[in-house]
Amino acid sequence: MLSQALRFCLRFVTSPRKAAQDSRRPELLAPAVWIYAAFTLGYMLFYWLKPWDFPDVNAAFPHDTQNLFFWAKVMAWQPPLEAAWILLLAGWVVFFRSGKLGLRMILGVAWTAAPIVLIVLYAQKQGLPKPAFAAGTALAFGAFYPFLARLPREHWRPLVTFMLGLNALGLIMLAPMIVSVFAGSPGLFQFSQIAGGLWLLAAGTIGLRELTGLRLPRAFLCVLFAMFLQIAFAFALFFLGAVPKEILKALLYS
Repeated sequence: MLSQALRFCLRFVTSPRKAAQDSRRPELLAPAVWIYAAFTLGYMLFYWLKPWDFPDVNAAFPHDTQNLFFWAKVMAWQPPLEAAWILLLAGWVVFFRSGKLGLRMILGVAWTAAPIVLIVLYAQKQGLPKPAFAAGTALAFGAFYPFLARLPREHWRPLVTFMLGLNALGLIMLAPMIVSVFAGSPGLFQFSQIAGGLWLLAAGTIGLRELTGLRLPRAFLCVLFAMFLQIAFAFALFFLGAVPKEILKALLYS
């Protein structure tokens, strides 16, 4: 299992397209889960051991964030957020399979912006009432259900396998981040985070194109919109009282 997971990890580095092809193999779902578990554990340990004020000496985090239990609580939110990203991505795949790209892109931007606008309105003083915010948020995310229902059942496992395995890139980017801590280089740390995000976006787009048959621009928009909506989902959970403030800050920080 370990050797299989390592080979699958390498696939994402050398060829996201071939990693997507491999994701159709049923036996690779378990190695993908192990990759995601290693990713979650790795980041939990990294942020626990990293100086709390690096790379930002003015970071507004209390010293007890170097408590392992705190980071365990933070990383416990990763699986539901990962699940939300996969579901959102699946919905976008069905959404972008038909229709003119320009029109679909405009509708996608509006749909992605809707929960963000709701968050902004709710966060203002004397802003949107909480019941209205909850209802609007539920409607914005619940509107994905008809699209999810149209995704063929046999497409789910390859998509889940690929998206879990894609976390291999985040796991690899831990190496330069660790180096940046020992070197005391905030610039390297921030570069690693940005480079990792762009790498994830590019590899996810290439793999999704191979996996779904979507054209590259449509696959890119699926990944991009899903990323933004995943962040909006986390903020919505916070404003609805499901995620504590310190957990949200740590999730965004990490």
